[in-house]
Amino acid sequence: MREIFLDTTYVMPFFYMDIDVKGFSRKKYAELIRKFDKIHLSEISIFEAKVKSLQIRSKEALEKFNKGLSILRSDKRVKIHGFNERHDRALNSMLNLLDDLNIIDLIIVSQAKDVGILLTEDNVIHKHKDEIGLNVSSQVSIKMLSKILGWQDSECLK
Repeated sequence: MREIFLDTTYVMPFFYMDIDVKGFSRKKYAELIRKFDKIHLSEISIFEAKVKSLQIRSKEALEKFNKGLSILRSDKRVKIHGFNERHDRALNSMLNLLDDLNIIDLIIVSQAKDVGILLTEDNVIHKHKDEIGLNVSSQVSIKMLSKILGWQDSECLK
């Protein structure tokens, strides 16, 4: 089964919000996301996206957020992770990283360990990927992710 865990940056497009990622293309991202059998995200990322939508201060942004939330919640391919005892144990094992990573990052990383791969732009998470014990990607590029996931390039570019 092809699965991926999304950091908050990559959850925001589901709520019709732009993200500051060089070369990001909604079209390519949508193509990439369709290649996964299961898409995982943290409940905390939904809260973070909500805060950002409130900062936009427009009725349209609030309506788009609500629409996106409804779509995410009804999509059977999407699993939204709450925080449980397994995640707490994983987080506790990474407390030495609190000087570099904030608690929200550690929560997301602890949940992503369930899947084994995290799509994030967080440079600090990338810096500590070996300590974290998680496959971490910062590329939306289908070719880059295909290498990480062991897909054939031709399969990913269909």
